[in-house]
Amino acid sequence: MQWLWGHDKYQAWSSTDTSDLLLIEGKPGSGKSTLVKYFKRNILKYELFAQQSIVASFFYSYREGEAQRDHSNMLRSILYDVLRQNETFFFHFQTLYRKTLPSGVWPYDSLRKILLSFKTHPAQERLYLIVDAVDESDDDDRNAIIELLRQLCKNEQHVCVVKVFIASRPITELSHNVAGMENIIKLQDENGPDILKFAESFLETLKLSPRCHAMTKGYIIQKAQGVFVWVHLVEKELLKYLRTGYSNDDIYDFLETLPTELNGFYERMLGELEKNKQRDIKVGMKMFRLVLFACRPLRVQEIHHALAIPDAIDIEYSPSEESFEDALIQGFLKRIIHCGGNFLEIQGTYNSLVNSFTIV
Repeated sequence: MQWLWGHDKYQAWSSTDTSDLLLIEGKPGSGKSTLVKYFKRNILKYELFAQQSIVASFFYSYREGEAQRDHSNMLRSILYDVLRQNETFFFHFQTLYRKTLPSGVWPYDSLRKILLSFKTHPAQERLYLIVDAVDESDDDDRNAIIELLRQLCKNEQHVCVVKVFIASRPITELSHNVAGMENIIKLQDENGPDILKFAESFLETLKLSPRCHAMTKGYIIQKAQGVFVWVHLVEKELLKYLRTGYSNDDIYDFLETLPTELNGFYERMLGELEKNKQRDIKVGMKMFRLVLFACRPLRVQEIHHALAIPDAIDIEYSPSEESFEDALIQGFLKRIIHCGGNFLEIQGTYNSLVNSFTIV
């Protein structure tokens, strides 16, 4: 992803002393959030201006519940990051702070005004505001938030420079608001070299013949359309297929049966799960419920233990340590793959205290 620092759109956004907005736009699965996290992690290393600047960020997320989709939370998080790093910005908050001190409630409209007032900050400061997954934000007022960020970057001569870095899938609100904007990077158009490296990496482990390797790589690169998740799913399907034995022609025929769009791939994966035994489907559904409706990402061992508890229990349920151990699934990681398909993945390692389940 080092290509970002030398990209002409990034350079045009980064190198000027005027406020500006850069949009990273990409299809689902093209690696937007990965790029944003990479940018945030490395901005101080590669961006000379950022070393003496304020960097504030917020990641919208469907998976983490309403709080992570809420625009008020985004504003509070950004404003807190700025104030924590530079207390001279407090005077933008001061009037409202005195009004809200008794109740502790910060009105949404006031938060918007405070953020917008940053561009008139009298001292020579530089702010980097990073906002990921705008498409996952609350539909209500999303258009107004995008317009607010644009107004914050309106090209006026101010002492304080605000650089806004946002990422999103293509959505109507963004298309309308960024019409005519020059600094847009369409991620799927830039992913070719990274996807090539990724494909070569896993194909190397398959030990295919040189001709089959070249044929398979060419097909994947042609069909990927800049979508990393698609390549990842093809890898998993190939690994499964090759366990049964194959010829070169078999592999090419098999690749052509795979959907070339993510939606089609997900339908295929669901169809495979429906072929499981009823007992396996029941376990898979329980896994999905635990992951989808938990108020936070769950650790693997938490789900492992939850699956050992019967669905229908009375208030008297209190198993002995021995009986609970007997109810735990042996070979649990294999059970995840079998009952959850490629929809479930583990972030971190199984023995880590910070690992968690997530939905692909």
